[in-house]
Amino acid sequence: MFLFGTHRSPAQRLRLFADRGLGAGNFFWHAWKVASDRDRPLLFHPDVASPSWSEEKLVGLSLDDIRVAAIRYANWYRARGVTVGSHVGVITGHGLFGLIHHIALTGLGAAAVHCNPRMEPATAAEYFLRTESQLVVGDTVLLDACAEAWEAAGAKDTPRLQDIHVLDATARFPARPLPGFPHRHSADDLVMISHSSGTTGRPKAPVFHHGSFFVGKRERLWTFPSLRSDRLLTALPHSHSAGISYLSMAILLGIPTLILDNADGEKVVRAINAFHPSTVLGFPLTLAEIDADRIRPEAAQHIRLWNGMGDASHERHVRPLVALGSRGHGAKRTAGSVYLDGLGSSEMGMVLFKQAYTAQTSRYGRLIGTPARVVRGAAVLDASGREAPAGQAGRLGVRTPSVTPGYWDDPRLNEESLVDGYFLTGDIVRRDTEGRWYHLDRTPDVIKSADGEVYSLPLEEVVLLTTGALDAAVVAVDGPGPADASVPVAVVYHADDVERVPADVLRVCNEALDRAGLARLHGLVLAAGRDELPVGVTGKVLKRRLREKHRRLLHEPPTGAVAVAVPDGSAHTG
Repeated sequence: MFLFGTHRSPAQRLRLFADRGLGAGNFFWHAWKVASDRDRPLLFHPDVASPSWSEEKLVGLSLDDIRVAAIRYANWYRARGVTVGSHVGVITGHGLFGLIHHIALTGLGAAAVHCNPRMEPATAAEYFLRTESQLVVGDTVLLDACAEAWEAAGAKDTPRLQDIHVLDATARFPARPLPGFPHRHSADDLVMISHSSGTTGRPKAPVFHHGSFFVGKRERLWTFPSLRSDRLLTALPHSHSAGISYLSMAILLGIPTLILDNADGEKVVRAINAFHPSTVLGFPLTLAEIDADRIRPEAAQHIRLWNGMGDASHERHVRPLVALGSRGHGAKRTAGSVYLDGLGSSEMGMVLFKQAYTAQTSRYGRLIGTPARVVRGAAVLDASGREAPAGQAGRLGVRTPSVTPGYWDDPRLNEESLVDGYFLTGDIVRRDTEGRWYHLDRTPDVIKSADGEVYSLPLEEVVLLTTGALDAAVVAVDGPGPADASVPVAVVYHADDVERVPADVLRVCNEALDRAGLARLHGLVLAAGRDELPVGVTGKVLKRRLREKHRRLLHEPPTGAVAVAVPDGSAHTG
């Protein structure tokens, strides 16, 4: 816990913590009210068009700047009929603009319907229709793509469209607050709809309320580090609930924050070298792509914490990062940083399990630690909904006040997601006898083999450690035996240009899997490029696409960089 020498004083934190009216819909206005440094630049956004941007080129907005912009936008929205209960879509590649519009809309009592700018146009267009958005603001090219998709589908009563870049802070909208602005929220007020990743199909539309979406954040007003030397770099998709969540915490605690859009490993490295953050946030794949050797020593020394969230991270990706930076204070300072690995989902409203890794950590193996304090109950549930004994794998069910109240357009899915009061997260986990939890798979990705269920994530852990690859995915394909049985194969991607023999890679992977007591791979594909291991809008590998592409891999002559195992344990290559 850090209270003294922080951006927000203990008295300011106490005022926020004790304010029962504070929630997800009005966080900005409460932060502005308690702050004594309203003119200090707080949120930064780089000129990503410049390959050599530096800190001097960053755009920094203060609380006062954001307040004026949000009020101007709110006046514009109100003049166009947006009021309490309205749904307004936001689709932009500019995370800072998206956040300010979110603040303006929730200030009116409206709900912001966020959409990742990387989403397929037809999917985005359908998402705005089913969430009943009356107006969509965004980048021109994205709005045009939505309009074309609506026209192609013959959609009627489509939302009005407005280019978000026209509505900048210098536009001639009144800067005076509207009557009744900001809106006075109640706990059950809808403030946001932010879609799930969509890796298993059509993106779901979980809703977020003023009260439940703030559960857990109130506690973090005391526990989230915010020393005056701290700076935050967020590479999260800022249309995602996690992106909005962490930006709200940064504003409440006054932490200078760099918002990085459409981030990959190279962009994050450039941002670290320019901004010198102490904490770096991102989804696992973004952090996995970071080349630790390219972070300059003067920037690396500031790093204290890496924060991955969503799916749990792999050891192969954590080890290089925790070797950088330092932690602690004064004489107690220790070389190396902390990687805080968090398992959660869009529906949960925040991370549910946390595990801290350091350079000294020896236990990995898909360990996700223990439930966060916000979780009131967690269980491993078998197929019948009963709690499974320690050591047995099953579906993860949680009871937490932070969980979404439901999906906007799918009451049936709301019912299917609940079992005996537990919300099913879609994860397969196990708990050992000492109370440690391990993440084994996502429910749709479990491989139904003739010998029982095979979980893909522990196999990927071994494959990544054995090969040193940047990324890998283990998926089900049609087996050589019974027609209804599947077997695991791996698709492996190396970012270098080293020539590899697929059969040799398959052999060493299977030897390592044998030592770990895990199922063997029946085949292995060396991906020639990143596009052969496709990812969704949040950076998760689209395993359903890989299953479709490689389903008949063992039934066709191997071609290209493919190895197929044969019964004697060897492999032959295309």
